[in-house]
Amino acid sequence: MLDGKFEPNSDVAADIQIRLECIRLATEFGVENDRKDPLPIAKKYYDWVKQNSQRQSKRTAKSKV
Repeated sequence: MLDGKFEPNSDVAADIQIRLECIRLATEFGVENDRKDPLPIAKKYYDWVKQNSQRQSKRTAKSKV
C-alpha cells in the first residue's frame, strides 16, 4: 500500500479497511487545516461510501450508458 494502491487484506475486516482508506485519503489529499484533525473528514468519506456502496444491477447500469 506504499504506492498508494489499495490492496485488500483478508486478515482485516472489510469495514476496517474502508475506514483506513478514508483516513488515508483525508490525510493525503486534504487541505492543511483538515490534516490537523482528519477524523471528521474521514467519517464524511466513510458515510458517503457506505451510502453509495449498493451496486446497480448490470442491466440497469448498462441502460444508463
